[in-house]
Amino acid sequence: MGMRRMLTEADREEISRGITEQAEGQVIAERIGRDPSVVSREVARHGGRARYRAVVGARAAAVSRCRPTIRKLDADPDLREQVLGKLRAGCLTGPGRGPVAPRARRSPR
Repeated sequence: MGMRRMLTEADREEISRGITEQAEGQVIAERIGRDPSVVSREVARHGGRARYRAVVGARAAAVSRCRPTIRKLDADPDLREQVLGKLRAGCLTGPGRGPVAPRARRSPR
């Protein structure tokens, strides 16, 4: 799987133009060099074909990227205290509590 890259403003504008021209999603995807599912998700996420606007999609994506992620131990004081208590007591260390070894990959058939 390749590295995921964000849709650019130009990509979103091309999607918007393609929708205006009533082009198929696959045709729009070919124009911007993306998979058709990327175009489909973008349009569905931001109003569908009837309401899609490139600027609105770009703003929503920017807001989504910036949202803070709250860690479970910060969000739940009770859980935090339980984990800290076990760490202090030594319950979360020792044999079998270290990093998990990677699984052996199965060969393709």
